[in-house]
Amino acid sequence: MRGEARVRRAAALLVTVALVPGLTSCVPGASGASCQADYPSYGTTAELEDSADLIVRGTFTALEDHDTEGYPRTVATVDVVATAKGDATPGSPLEIAYTRCDDAVQLGLEVGDEYVILLSVPADDALPTPVNISQAFHAVEDGHAVTTPGNPVELDPATLRALGLS
Repeated sequence: MRGEARVRRAAALLVTVALVPGLTSCVPGASGASCQADYPSYGTTAELEDSADLIVRGTFTALEDHDTEGYPRTVATVDVVATAKGDATPGSPLEIAYTRCDDAVQLGLEVGDEYVILLSVPADDALPTPVNISQAFHAVEDGHAVTTPGNPVELDPATLRALGLS
């Protein structure tokens, strides 16, 4: 009975951690640590873009994995090409951080890739983070912003024009 009670408490704790906004839970997986971040989801273009403090177009120039915050995350350096919202100077580097989850791995973010990125900028000195790991990155291909698989929300035409895209 004691073992069953421990299992139920552990399961309840995992469910609680998964449901509390802003928390990240990491559990060992078959290939090391996998994690699940609690990001909000947006159903419309207006909701998605309004949630961002910063919308930039840029190229990944460096990716570095860190576990210093107690969970697996990646710190990326992005060379900003254009800004549609917020304060980022084109031609300058911008560091961002995101949770290294299965969703981030599936996006295939790599040095040399160009994206439109929608970011939240924290009030403290922490690095900007994606508003949602599956909706914040829009690949730039042949002058067009392409949504990630499973993301039905396109960017606003005015935002795309501000970034030099269609």
